[in-house]
Amino acid sequence: MASLMISRVLYSGENYEYRSPELKQGLNIIEGKNGSGKTTFSDLISYGLGVYVRQYDCNESEIHKEICGDKDNFVILEISINDSKYVLKRYFNNNTIFVTDSSGNVESYAIYRGEANPVIFSDWFLSKLHIEVVEIYQGSRKFKINFPDLYRLIHYDQDTVPRKIYKEHRTDNNFIADSLQIRKVIFELLIGHQFSEYHSLVGELKKLERERDTAKSVFNNYEKMVRDMGYDISHLTTEALEKELMSANINLEKLQIYRESRKKLKIDSRQFNHQLTQLRTDLVQIEREYVMLQQRKQNVLTEHRSLVDLKEDLIREVTHLKKIISAHEELNLFSPNTCPCCLLRVDRKENHCICGSEIDESQYEKFFYSSEEYLDILKSKQKSVDTIDVALESCEEELNDIDKAIFVLEIKKEKLTSHLNDIEKDVAVLSNDSELNRINDEILQEKSKIQDLEQKNVVLKKYESLEEQFNTKNEEYGRKFRRALMLEGILKDIIEKQLKQFNEIYNSLMTDTADDINKAVIDENYMPIINDGEYKQASTNVPKRFMYFLTLLRMSIESDIPFPRFLLIDTPENLGIDNENLDRVLQKIIPDPAVETKPDFQVILTTGINKYPPAFKEYVRDTLTDEDRLLKRRAKE
Repeated sequence: MASLMISRVLYSGENYEYRSPELKQGLNIIEGKNGSGKTTFSDLISYGLGVYVRQYDCNESEIHKEICGDKDNFVILEISINDSKYVLKRYFNNNTIFVTDSSGNVESYAIYRGEANPVIFSDWFLSKLHIEVVEIYQGSRKFKINFPDLYRLIHYDQDTVPRKIYKEHRTDNNFIADSLQIRKVIFELLIGHQFSEYHSLVGELKKLERERDTAKSVFNNYEKMVRDMGYDISHLTTEALEKELMSANINLEKLQIYRESRKKLKIDSRQFNHQLTQLRTDLVQIEREYVMLQQRKQNVLTEHRSLVDLKEDLIREVTHLKKIISAHEELNLFSPNTCPCCLLRVDRKENHCICGSEIDESQYEKFFYSSEEYLDILKSKQKSVDTIDVALESCEEELNDIDKAIFVLEIKKEKLTSHLNDIEKDVAVLSNDSELNRINDEILQEKSKIQDLEQKNVVLKKYESLEEQFNTKNEEYGRKFRRALMLEGILKDIIEKQLKQFNEIYNSLMTDTADDINKAVIDENYMPIINDGEYKQASTNVPKRFMYFLTLLRMSIESDIPFPRFLLIDTPENLGIDNENLDRVLQKIIPDPAVETKPDFQVILTTGINKYPPAFKEYVRDTLTDEDRLLKRRAKE
């Protein structure tokens, strides 16, 4: 499976900036005093990965003063997924992440899912990590498991109560997103990629069940409507009906041939003339409607072509803007008071150019945009594209309606013309022969019979089509239901093996860490049980939770599971554990010398100065103090 590594963390704003040292595979320690920015470092990583960070939400009561008060600020993460390198850029107060690959291609993804954003950053990220996006159903509600959900077992934060194991969810009152079922799904997805197929199949079954029930309801309603129309087609088949229709057409042809032989003199055709006049009037009306529809179709086609051209122009502008936004860490390369040659600040007289010429100040400044202005322009262009898409959809729907109306008119015109030709021939040649009148009556009866059979044939085909749709959905549901049952049986065996491996690693880590722990396993809900449920002091919760996370990392290193071989650990010493026991816990981060030689994982640990085993000193990448805090105030021009 894929492994995630963060190489560098950057922050840039109008007032503050930060650039981390290069982070490597294996263990990386960021040490510092309280208040120097250790948690800010972890939060910047979380925010850059598309996770909600409460203190960066300016609507919250407690916020990060420096970041929320900064302007034109963003975070950049340089990451690697296996051997592929990417740059993630996310602006604050903005729910879009810009992704640049090693070839310089730029894509933008929304953070949160919606009708306008069916594919979001989490979908892209999980696909690169080879983790399937699973749809979960709970009652009548459904939602997708996203990366922030899995991140709850990847980011060991200091805000979550240790006994809860899982990192707190964004919305504390969201009982569905934090339900036992969802937490079990998160655990199962991280320890076995085959589980994703099962959960995905369960979601598909719910969807298919609704589609099957809808198809059955439509079929039953149509069947009732057909009965109300007086058609009994329950015992009919299309083959039998078409044979009867063929026989009726043959009889009609025989009668028409016989009538031709009986035609002699013209008769009083007042009745036919009246019918002819009505039919011709109807034909003229149809022709008029047909011409109007053709003209209307031409107008809509012209409008559609104009919208397509406009959309293509806007897409080119959006692509260009994305590259501009993603290409620079700071977009304000120039300002009205910057020399374009040496880039040094110049004292400029108001309403005068750098060269001394008089200019209009408002026109002078229009060439310089802030990142917020670029983002506003991008949003405006993207919204315009969405608006054009709606207009295009409306045009296509209108064209479809027009084509249907034209098709109906063409059929009416063809039938009316054929009927008119028949009557005109009759008027021209019919005689007063009573036998001929009888034949005409039989012909009309046969035509009426054929019309009824044709209508019945249309109804029957629709009936069979709806029945086939229902049967198809029902068969598909049954097939996938049987597949789900089979997978459920297989997965029970798999989960037992995975849980056995988890328990072996977890028990080893826990018993090596604490002297008074002789047994540590997880129950059927995947929650830790220490010494068969024996009460332990609160400080035990730290290793109990810490080793849970570390066990997942160990399993990903030793076997092929979807856990991305990455842990972010934030200030574990603040959670009520003494230094001696904390050192014993932290020493478990490096699994063994073989793995240490060529680590295929990454752990980022933020902790107090020297709050780690002495042997870990070589893994310190940055030291933060009161004088050298994480966020550095940017030098003014």
